[in-house]
Amino acid sequence: WADGDGFTARLTPEHRRLNFTTPRSHGGVIATYFALGVSHILTGIDHLLFVLAVILLVQGGRRLFFAITAFTLGHSVTLALATLGIVSLNAALVELLIALSIVLMAYEAARYWQGKSGLTAEYPWVVTFTFGLLHGFGFAGALREIGLPQSDIPAALLFFNVGVEAGQLMFIAFIFALFSLPALNKIPQHPRLMRLASTAIGTMAVFWTLQRFGPVFWG
Repeated sequence: WADGDGFTARLTPEHRRLNFTTPRSHGGVIATYFALGVSHILTGIDHLLFVLAVILLVQGGRRLFFAITAFTLGHSVTLALATLGIVSLNAALVELLIALSIVLMAYEAARYWQGKSGLTAEYPWVVTFTFGLLHGFGFAGALREIGLPQSDIPAALLFFNVGVEAGQLMFIAFIFALFSLPALNKIPQHPRLMRLASTAIGTMAVFWTLQRFGPVFWG
């Protein structure tokens, strides 16, 4: 405006009109990017399947808490660094590696329900933190496509990440609520069914890996 004040708004193909008489504030940026973060994680089936594989692998509330927290810390770091342009990776390579991370996590979950152990089962937070760093590049790619308001980058980045975490927690709560239903609460006690679920996740991730292989090596 003439007095030097300004505001940020986001237009999309679905919402193409902007009312300049409506008061604007930082709260608009916060609400917009929080909602975008929630939407991104809840529509990102690959990220959700990774989280589901972690849930299948890690037994015990405290161990699962630390594993998911480590995943959160990992992708928060690279989301910020990649979005701000401090570090970068080829987007196609990131998508391929994300698919491979799901393959590995599903494989480890299937092994666990076969009575076999390994580094991932013993120290899941180490693996989830490492793969969280990788998934953060994926989140950053989505955020760059959305665009960042140049006057409110810290708020947009922070609340997009908060939205991702909120969506992730909603998904975890949904899974636990699902398994608490009388018809389903016996499933976690049947190793064969848990192996089947892990195998299904791994099969889908292998398909994604093959699908994403071409763009990395042949463009």
